[in-house]
Amino acid sequence: MRAVRAARRTLEAGFTAVRDAAGAPAGVRMAIDAGYFPGPRMFVTVSGLSQTGGHTDAHFMCGADLDIPLPDRPRSVVDGVEAMRLRVREVIRAGADWIKLCTSGGVLSPGDQPHHATLTLEEIIAAVEEAASKGLKVMAHAQANAGIKNALRGGVATIEHGIWLDGDAIEMMLDGHNALIPTLIAPQWVIRHAEAGKMPAYAADKARAVVADHAASIKQAIEAGVTIAFGTDTGVGPHGTNGEEFLLMNKLGMEPISCIRAATTIAAKTIGMSGVGTLAPGSWGDLIGVPGDPLSDLNLLADPANVRLVVKGGDVVKRSPS
Repeated sequence: MRAVRAARRTLEAGFTAVRDAAGAPAGVRMAIDAGYFPGPRMFVTVSGLSQTGGHTDAHFMCGADLDIPLPDRPRSVVDGVEAMRLRVREVIRAGADWIKLCTSGGVLSPGDQPHHATLTLEEIIAAVEEAASKGLKVMAHAQANAGIKNALRGGVATIEHGIWLDGDAIEMMLDGHNALIPTLIAPQWVIRHAEAGKMPAYAADKARAVVADHAASIKQAIEAGVTIAFGTDTGVGPHGTNGEEFLLMNKLGMEPISCIRAATTIAAKTIGMSGVGTLAPGSWGDLIGVPGDPLSDLNLLADPANVRLVVKGGDVVKRSPS
């Protein structure tokens, strides 16, 4: 039921196509496509892969392990080149559209730090090779500077978060035509949850420590002309609140039209989902309606209550009173 609610809220907030960055099995995508419940078109990664002690290792010092293997979702922890090849093959077998690696630590993970690089370059290359053999691309949760550079050297297509970019990393992204997905709202939601008593102290401390550097890094990337694609890490915050990211991108210097393109044409091109992101002959006919001009006020997109009309594939899936 959580997946059903999340899918509906995301769609009704105006997001008709998404790439899920780990957790949703392929069955969710298939159920939406079959019409069992409303939701956006989905590209799924199924399981985000990291090393022992890495970002998706849910083993705690007390001995609790929350990485419970499920029939439709392979384990997330993997170590070594050959093990990586096998695990990527397993994730593809489970129906993944993209492969997700964690090449640095993160905010929510208990056993690492955001500025620590994880996975070896050889492991990353092996994952990229296995994905490419099936026509798939790799995304990288990459916050640490060294983790970003290892991901880029290894051949990943997109960098998620990018908290500690530097000039060399930005040049690598420009040269490789890689896209950056900032997810600026994610640490903000960690802090909000902590203030409400719903987040462990270790995660809140890490979130507060990265916010300023995260903003400075993304601002530098925007000014350098790195391709910015819209993404939020929603699930950290409530599903359906994705649009708040527009305000944070705009605050760092992106013009409103650039923010909107990041979530439409650029996002569609980045994830390889043709037919969405534009209204043109041959497109799938997705559009949303808000009571005003979002180029003058991005709050019209940030608050899901302002999304009065959602059309997916020519079908009206939400219509609110004007």
